[in-house]
Amino acid sequence: MTERVALKVARLEGSGDSERAYKLATEACLQELGKVPVAGRVTVLREQRLDERGRVSPPRSHHRMVATGDALGHGGPEADLAVEPVEGLQLLVKGQEGSISAVAAAPRGSMLRTPDMYMSKLIVGPGAKGSIDIDAPVAENVENIAGALGRRPSEITVAVLDRDRHGDLIEEIRRTGARIQIRPEGDLTPAIAVGMRGGDVHAIVGIGGAPEGILAAAVMQCLGGEMQARMWPTQRAQVEQLEEYGFGDPERKLLLDDLIRGTDVVFAATGITAGESLEGVRYFRGGARTHTVVMSTEPRVVRFMDTIHALEPEAGRRGFQL
Repeated sequence: MTERVALKVARLEGSGDSERAYKLATEACLQELGKVPVAGRVTVLREQRLDERGRVSPPRSHHRMVATGDALGHGGPEADLAVEPVEGLQLLVKGQEGSISAVAAAPRGSMLRTPDMYMSKLIVGPGAKGSIDIDAPVAENVENIAGALGRRPSEITVAVLDRDRHGDLIEEIRRTGARIQIRPEGDLTPAIAVGMRGGDVHAIVGIGGAPEGILAAAVMQCLGGEMQARMWPTQRAQVEQLEEYGFGDPERKLLLDDLIRGTDVVFAATGITAGESLEGVRYFRGGARTHTVVMSTEPRVVRFMDTIHALEPEAGRRGFQL
């Protein structure tokens, strides 16, 4: 599914047409998931997105879209699905790095059901597991993460979304001496980088989308990292919505197993535009090349798949381009 979405929408890199890109992505998502032998239910999904001016835009209603609660799949084991047809939609249509297509699956009832709203997140890889506390000051977390990795704070990098709400947070991190990646969009892509030992990003801090938070939790379960979170309602209606979803205490600390139980989790992502962990789609005459990561908790494996696709019959006959 993630490869098919990437192949469909990567041609729109730099196009400025976010509506068309998301329409193509959701159509490909629905088509491909319909072939998978699973009785899937979309548990979490980002339904509101930033437009080209950084404003929140509501979901479109005039074309078929994936929606929370949708039943997807061809029948089989019952599963929860967290679907992100395109993370970094504005990155894609502006021709910037880090856009991916992603999906996570786990047995029915494993994923925390959340509304499409904000979530405060603190994410580290396996090397810093056990060193974080979302209730502690960010400076204390940076010191503890650096200590767990055997480094000084100036030798670690923290990823933060470029949002006005993070102004004070960024200043606090700067005072620790740590380096900061201030990212225009997307906190799932750096989660993959954080989970891999030897990566250039060591932690993710800040407030982003809750659906991406569940996908990031799936990555951490597969890669052995740690994540803590807290829902971040911005209006009374969202507090009431959380209560409808079963959050007795909307401010409670959420640990990794609260977000997604890690007994049987599968995660896949394909690069659309180039990024730190995944290459983007590369086209050649009649075909394309994709770069995908597939990971799971049982068995505990991570596979990087470099795949050449013959999109036209003649492409394979002429020989594939490497």
